[in-house]
Amino acid sequence: MLERLCAENGITLPPEAFKKFATYKSLLKKWGKKINITSLLSDEEIEKKHFFDSLTGIKAFKKAGINFENRHIADVGSGGGFPGMALAIALPETSFTLIEPRRKRAFFLEQVKRELKLSNVRVECARIEDLAEENFDLMTMRAVKDPMSAAEITEPFLNKGAILCIYRGKEPFTDEIPGFIIEKVHIKLKGVNFKRHFLFIKKEASVGT
Repeated sequence: MLERLCAENGITLPPEAFKKFATYKSLLKKWGKKINITSLLSDEEIEKKHFFDSLTGIKAFKKAGINFENRHIADVGSGGGFPGMALAIALPETSFTLIEPRRKRAFFLEQVKRELKLSNVRVECARIEDLAEENFDLMTMRAVKDPMSAAEITEPFLNKGAILCIYRGKEPFTDEIPGFIIEKVHIKLKGVNFKRHFLFIKKEASVGT
């Protein structure tokens, strides 16, 4: 299913990627219930609602005119690795830091990294606030209820030029966030019955700079 959805939606993956996703899926099914990673454990749900959904970010980056190749991307609150781990499989030349404060989930992410031999992934068992000294080019967040809070907790990084990409569901975000510039991107998808909206948030330049 994943291979078909990628082909239908113009998402091109490296030759070995689908084998890595098959291993990733096996690990999710093995660990999913043990440490409450995800309630979606059927093959179809994992491939469609986790893997493919994560990969739609590639289309959104391109539509927003954002270069993600050879950049450093932080996935904030990575959980089971969505979207960060999935994007790391698809973009082997891009560096990813998966930030997950829950130890069991961070341990799972380390297991996936080792099994898939992903040299472009680093796992940090920490809160994003604990990494304020680091620099990232892009940041991703999924399943965000409050974009304003997301902008606030990532503000130290946005102040240094990072762009925050928030994956949204079917409801577009219509509010403004004072002090931030928001670009809204809607991606039409084939072969699935869900919609995907994205917010690209960056810090508004201060007057006089």
